[in-house]
Amino acid sequence: GRRDHPSFTIEALPAEAFEALPVVAAEIGDVIDDDPPYRLEVALIDPIRGWCRIELTPDAGACTVSLSVASEPGGAPPDGDAVRDVWIEALNRLDWADLGGCQPQP
Repeated sequence: GRRDHPSFTIEALPAEAFEALPVVAAEIGDVIDDDPPYRLEVALIDPIRGWCRIELTPDAGACTVSLSVASEPGGAPPDGDAVRDVWIEALNRLDWADLGGCQPQP
């Protein structure tokens, strides 16, 4: 597996930012486990296959997002930058007004 720390930031506290993560996870895979508002594990399905753990850390009114990725059994781990880009793209497509107005920042 691979880890990207920090990967990107979301301009909201973890509790607010976490509201968006399961929405995106349902779009790109399946939630395996969560520990709101700090950790989410996802089986990635589309457009990248593999496993991803997202960890949120409070950071001066925002939160830092760290990604860990691993492969499916017998495969190579997905590219961490590609996984990050999928999360950011999906987060940017959300209607943040419905989620309290937080926004991701690469």
